[in-house]
Amino acid sequence: MADSEIEQLLLRLRALASNPPTDPKVQKRLYDVAEKLFLAVESPHDTVYRIIYSPILLTVAEIAGNLEIFQTLADKNGSPCSSAELAVVRKADVTLVGRVARHLASHGMIEEVREDAYIANNITKTLSQPGFRAGIKHYLHATMPCLQAAPDFLEDTQYANPSDMFHSPFQRAFQTDLPRFSWMKTRPDLSENFGRWMTAQHDQHKTWVDVLDIGALFNGTNAEMPVFVDIGGGVGHQCALLRKKMPDLTGRVILQDSENVIKHALPTPGVEKMDFNFWDEQPIKDARAYYMRYIMHDYPDDKCRVILRNTSKVMGPDSVMLIDDVIVPNEHAHPHATDKDIAMMVNFAAMERTQSQWKDLFNSAGLEIIDSAIYNLTSGESIQVVRRRS
Repeated sequence: MADSEIEQLLLRLRALASNPPTDPKVQKRLYDVAEKLFLAVESPHDTVYRIIYSPILLTVAEIAGNLEIFQTLADKNGSPCSSAELAVVRKADVTLVGRVARHLASHGMIEEVREDAYIANNITKTLSQPGFRAGIKHYLHATMPCLQAAPDFLEDTQYANPSDMFHSPFQRAFQTDLPRFSWMKTRPDLSENFGRWMTAQHDQHKTWVDVLDIGALFNGTNAEMPVFVDIGGGVGHQCALLRKKMPDLTGRVILQDSENVIKHALPTPGVEKMDFNFWDEQPIKDARAYYMRYIMHDYPDDKCRVILRNTSKVMGPDSVMLIDDVIVPNEHAHPHATDKDIAMMVNFAAMERTQSQWKDLFNSAGLEIIDSAIYNLTSGESIQVVRRRS
């Protein structure tokens, strides 16, 4: 490409950056192409700098959140703030705040309009949202230590794939014999951040009810029939989602989780609440659908088989399991899916599974996939319809 063509392209790209499209699909296409271009022209030194300094982004984002920089600038609606003005909020040292603000601006998390004058941009507004702030806290304080422990752990285990929830980088990082979820009960601050992050990252996205023919699934039900059992369903977001999507659904909708979780359940009309541990045999028999969201990815295959068999034992001829989880493509996976996979490995000795791995897991538990649909192409979030193998 000639120099003149490059210059014209650069002008168009700058104009596009100043006035970006608002259509999410167009934004996604541009983002993917821009990322490929970014990597294609990156120098070796820039590659190494990007990798070795990547933890600093997370650290400084957490510091900035604690200093309320993102929220302060977002609330200003375009009015510039100096380091001194930002420092007042938390009575912080002005020099420190100036260093943090410069770092944020250099990475595009806030915008520097002139010397020591900062305004919010679209990224600032994103990072000011409580749910996303909780995600930053969760990964810095709960996952980063596990990532740091992983290289030595894998070296010591001769690079065996982690598959023991009692022996993983997590135990080494936090010096505990407990599995992750049991340990989290001792840290309500981390549990709260985790819960808020889980909610935030799924808000305003497509869900399983948008891609599954739920009308056909629940056809022919009656008032006494258990039609939807949400196993380990937390406070009941998915039950509420189903009732909202199908307000005239006939049959029992049942939310199951531990007593400590159930007592905080959403007050959704038409949803029964039940104290249940999915390590025990399922007490609700012959339900039309047994739903599990992000349960399987928390556990290695042997533990997943226990959960699946505890449910399959009570399934009737018309029963199915709905497995709402990530499917990693067998090839060309998106970083969002592969990042989650590594996070599951270091935290739980678990994994995000490829389609082939899901099929093998279900086969080993006497089950088969009869339908599946992806509802988030980037993350790989999908719904799989599974029945007992005949």
